Amino acid sequence: MDKGYDSEEIHRLIRDTLNSCSLIPIRERERKRISGYYRRRMRVLFDPELYYQRIKVETVFSVLKRKFGESLKARKYRLQVKEIKIKVILYNLSRLRKGISVLIVIEEFYKAT
Repeated sequence: MDKGYDSEEIHRLIRDTLNSCSLIPIRERERKRISGYYRRRMRVLFDPELYYQRIKVETVFSVLKRKFGESLKARKYRLQVKEIKIKVILYNLSRLRKGISVLIVIEEFYKAT
């Protein structure tokens, strides 16, 4: 989540209700004092490296939507889950194929020298 979601209520919902770890950067304000237990903890415990891993996830979601479209064809939930899994497998196979292609090109390059 980005800074727009930095509120004590959202931190509490994520931590207490969902039993998860909230990783939301603190909004910069003119007033330097931060209110709220979880928001004060986030100022100390916020891990920028872990937070910026979300960029990788958002990139994959973006690629999946561009390659396969934003909508699902299946109507039933069970089949929608299968459709998503198939799309993810196809995405992973395409990434693997690109990696293998690069290795072959590198190998051919070194054979020529």
